[in-house]
Amino acid sequence: MEKLKNLWDDKLWFKILVIVVILALSYWFGIIAILLGFILFIYAIVTVIRKYIFKKNTRFKVRYILLSFLALTIMGGYGYAQTHPEEMEQSRIRQQETKKAAETKKDENAKKAAKAKKAEDAKKAAKAKKVEDAKKAEAAKQAEAAKQAEAARQAEAAKQAEAAKQAEAAKQAEAARQAEAARQAEAAKQAEAAKQAEAAKQAEAARQAEAAAQTQAAAQTEQNGNSSGYTRDANGRWHRSNGQFASKKEIAAAGLVW
Repeated sequence: MEKLKNLWDDKLWFKILVIVVILALSYWFGIIAILLGFILFIYAIVTVIRKYIFKKNTRFKVRYILLSFLALTIMGGYGYAQTHPEEMEQSRIRQQETKKAAETKKDENAKKAAKAKKAEDAKKAAKAKKVEDAKKAEAAKQAEAAKQAEAARQAEAAKQAEAAKQAEAAKQAEAARQAEAARQAEAAKQAEAAKQAEAAKQAEAARQAEAAAQTQAAAQTEQNGNSSGYTRDANGRWHRSNGQFASKKEIAAAGLVW
């Protein structure tokens, strides 16, 4: 094993020989070569992870591993295609059948999609027509409602105008009634004032007559009092001739008024 490693390191012809042998084997054993190529590809990924993420040294360089992967895969695929033409033909036929089936399915799906789209478009058109009819019906309904509302508004306006006219007439009648009542109240007030003035005049005349009568009676009483010896002071109290106060009995017995 050490000799082989030394030959690989020192002899160029040995490297060429090894590469040729590997390519020849890859040509005759294509499936194995392809499998080994994928294993080398996975190993290249692991090598990259170890080197650049975990910072560990690797035995082989990544580019050499990837070149080996490409060489094995290409040579193995070409060799397999050349050494197994019937299988490649069957594979090609299967691929064509698969492609044809896929295209047929795609066409069927396209037809179904077109049919579904057509049905959907028809459904949308019917729905749009229904919505449009509903909008037209709603617009007609709103127009009718607006017409009825306008008629009701005009009727209400006429009713309010009539009510306002009647209220104005009632207001004027009430004002006339209140004016007439005020006039009658003023006339009654003036009549009452005249009546009260007349009553006051009559009361004043009666008072004056009563005062004259009382004055006359007082003068008569004063005269009688002077003749009987009794005198009356300014406060209306009677005195005897000696100046002492007289009693009511004495005054009454003397025929005087207390």
